[in-house]
Amino acid sequence: TEDVYNAALDAIVGTPGCARASILLFDDQGIMRFVAWRGLSEHYRTSLRGHSPWKPGDRDPEPIFVSDIEETDESDAVKATIFAEGIRALGFIPLVADGVVVGKFMSYYPQRRDFAAHEIELAVTIARQVGFSLERMRADAARRAAEAELRESEARFRLMSEHAPVMIWMSDPQGGCLHLNRMLREFWGVAEDKIAGFNWRETMHPDDADEIVRQIGGALVARKSATILGRYTSTDGEYHVLETHARPRHSADGEFLGMIGVNIDVSEQRRALAQRELLLAELNHRVKNTLAVVQSLAHQTFRNVDADEAKAAFEGRLFALAAAHNLLTQSNWESAAVNDIARDSLQADDANAGRVHLAGPRVLLTPRAALAVAMALHELGTNAVKYGALSNEGGRVSLAWSVRPGDPSLLRLEWREEGGPPVEPPQRRGFGSILLERSLAHDLDGKVTTDFHREGLVCVIEAPL
Repeated sequence: TEDVYNAALDAIVGTPGCARASILLFDDQGIMRFVAWRGLSEHYRTSLRGHSPWKPGDRDPEPIFVSDIEETDESDAVKATIFAEGIRALGFIPLVADGVVVGKFMSYYPQRRDFAAHEIELAVTIARQVGFSLERMRADAARRAAEAELRESEARFRLMSEHAPVMIWMSDPQGGCLHLNRMLREFWGVAEDKIAGFNWRETMHPDDADEIVRQIGGALVARKSATILGRYTSTDGEYHVLETHARPRHSADGEFLGMIGVNIDVSEQRRALAQRELLLAELNHRVKNTLAVVQSLAHQTFRNVDADEAKAAFEGRLFALAAAHNLLTQSNWESAAVNDIARDSLQADDANAGRVHLAGPRVLLTPRAALAVAMALHELGTNAVKYGALSNEGGRVSLAWSVRPGDPSLLRLEWREEGGPPVEPPQRRGFGSILLERSLAHDLDGKVTTDFHREGLVCVIEAPL
């Protein structure tokens, strides 16, 4: 820049009558400031700083040549400053860059002067060359600034990309890898200096490859982003479901530069979704089964019986069903232990404490078996309270369960009553008998034996675990 200014000043100073000249440019605030000069005092430069016939951004300005400053409309203060510097005639030639005024080129003369055409042409030519140089230098400066900003932007991108909690990548126009961030390099086991030679296509699941390529091709044709689900193998040898958000990159003139995208491993999310759907299906199945049980309870309970008695029986059965559900809920509906089911069904720790004896190892039942056993024990307990061993002061009930020796997959439960009123075989089969002998046997896929001994009821249940 300084060389351009000096060359311009040298070209005008020394021409007939011109011993002084200057170059002024608008600063960022739009103030005209001296940037180069010959033969001007500091007082003159300070006093006339900002003085200009043009404003920043003016277009197509015309040069101004003043034969005698005394003949202008300038203020007395401006004229006095100019006269004090020994100047009487001046040339104002605009400096233009990119079509707009950016400054001015000044020539000064000590005497009144009528400017000849060749003098005007010379001054305008010099100013035009300065303008061209300023335009080129500003373009170079803008290019360097843009390149520096691009380098800084790329550095910021790589820094943020490297530590991002997602997989970030860039490809060239042929689909080769330009950039893989740390998370994606670790996913594929690629060293940073081996990125250019890495073939990511080989990691696609064969069944997904065609669809992935098709969707990428569609994004290229449409010049828009695409979200693609596909399976890719990682360093652990397993296929992971990646959700890819990709878009094409183009230069300012429309040239295709490649793709940029983000991969998110949604394998766990997909598995969780599948598990959720499975659980919903299982819940739906269990609700239907539970409603069927409740429907059966209501049908059997309210058939040909006293309304109050039926209501009490129905509520008791519902409470037994609810208690079994609570136990299963505590274990996420995976299983329930026989001793917990028996304790809740028979209230062995409450009113019947000391009269109901429970004995047996810790055995876990499936949800279906747990509900069946809970309902069966409720019926047996209710029958014992109303008619059996728990209907008087001295009767006792024992429930023992075991796993048959030699066959650990077979469960045996034995219900035995003693000390109650003499037992008579029932004249008709009630709901309890049906539940024990049909529903229980069906739900447990086992065998139920009921013996009405005079000394007390004995019920044996055998079922596979």
